[in-house]
Amino acid sequence: MNTRISRIGLHVTRGQVIGGSLVGMLLAAGIASAVHYASPLLAGPALTQLVITGRLEHVPPQAVQGAVRSALGSGFFTTHVDAVRAAVAALPWVASAAVRRSWPHTLYVEVTEEQPVVRWNGNGLMDDRGRVFVHSDDSAWARLPALNGPHGGEADVLAEYRTFAALLAPHALALRQLTMDARGDASLQLGNGLQVRLGREDAELRLERFVSVALPTLAAQLPNVAYVDMRYTNGFAVGYTPTCRWQVGADGKPRAKDGAAGQRTKDGSQTCSEPGVAATPPTAVANEVRLND
Repeated sequence: MNTRISRIGLHVTRGQVIGGSLVGMLLAAGIASAVHYASPLLAGPALTQLVITGRLEHVPPQAVQGAVRSALGSGFFTTHVDAVRAAVAALPWVASAAVRRSWPHTLYVEVTEEQPVVRWNGNGLMDDRGRVFVHSDDSAWARLPALNGPHGGEADVLAEYRTFAALLAPHALALRQLTMDARGDASLQLGNGLQVRLGREDAELRLERFVSVALPTLAAQLPNVAYVDMRYTNGFAVGYTPTCRWQVGADGKPRAKDGAAGQRTKDGSQTCSEPGVAATPPTAVANEVRLND
């Protein structure tokens, strides 16, 4: 089969080429000019007012302002609240942030600070989700229960702490410290300084046996008990602490050198105990700053 291909010649004059080029250039310039002048109009009015609210104690308003400024768009409509929220939430001590725009120039940011519930491995502060969000050596946090455990086991140790604390609460016993090693061996320190060793297996059952059997048995001796070891099938072991040791002062009077928490000195003038640390609760504040400051 033969196929014929027809070729149609196109004849374009020089003037037509020049004219077409000018039209194209004018059209491109018009589009660019329209985009240039339309962008600010489409972006809306600039956001120049920032209002920060929340119970702020550890998050400086200046830090929030800096995070907001870095996430701002060119105007009301081009500023994405999700981007602003993420920037603020990334700041230390911020648990969450709520962001909204108010026509024509105002951006509202509500900050919720982290609330530490326990200490982790010394100076780490952990929230109720098992997340260590900051490290602090401030002595004010010494009032919080202390958890110790392997890296990566934060959530698991916190869950065990809650279980043990719930078992102790009906007996008016506070859980001051929980230590779990890499093998899962658990050791507790109660609010009165008594140590309870639970081990790795059946820790909850052993703690229940401590409060139902060991505690009543040792009630009269508790001031002198250093630890109770519950890692036995049919019983428990008890370790006793020495009484206060003595040294004679320059005035010839005996003074306590050391001793167990809660014990009194021989002459009854002192108690061998550690002072507690009082914490100051945060106050509700509302901070207002200008974005162009």
